Amino acid sequence: MKIRIQTLWKVPVYCAVASWISFYLTAYMGGFFFTVKTVDADGIVNLSADPLRSAIFNAVLFLIVLLLGGLWMRHSMSKAEVAASAGIASAIYLIIVLSQLCIRDFPLSLSVTLAYIQNWTAILSSFMLKLTDNLSLSVIVSCFAPLLFIPFGRKTTA
Repeated sequence: MKIRIQTLWKVPVYCAVASWISFYLTAYMGGFFFTVKTVDADGIVNLSADPLRSAIFNAVLFLIVLLLGGLWMRHSMSKAEVAASAGIASAIYLIIVLSQLCIRDFPLSLSVTLAYIQNWTAILSSFMLKLTDNLSLSVIVSCFAPLLFIPFGRKTTA
């Protein structure tokens, strides 16, 4: 089981970039998909988010990121390399989440900045929260989302 050092950066960087892109896709394009506009009798327009359409949008976005990343890693990385790289990404996400949960006055400005690179895992934590109704458990479990890339790795390197 030989792991090439130059492959260890791939999953953490992919997760961060995919999270950044998915954040902006949700912010700028998601509204067209899941926003509901209603006009009251007095002419006031109310905007709301349809929870079902929002869940569908987020699920599709999560799966697209997972499949694109998996296919990209399948061409160049073995399962052991993907596992090591995904372990690094999961550790980074876990450190961030535990810091946010445990540090009493974690800076809000830093949390907002970190939201850009946590968006992809936040989609999973949102679904987990609906299932478990436990915020801490949901965000901690979602830190291990990069491990979902492991089945996409090759059995051996080419």
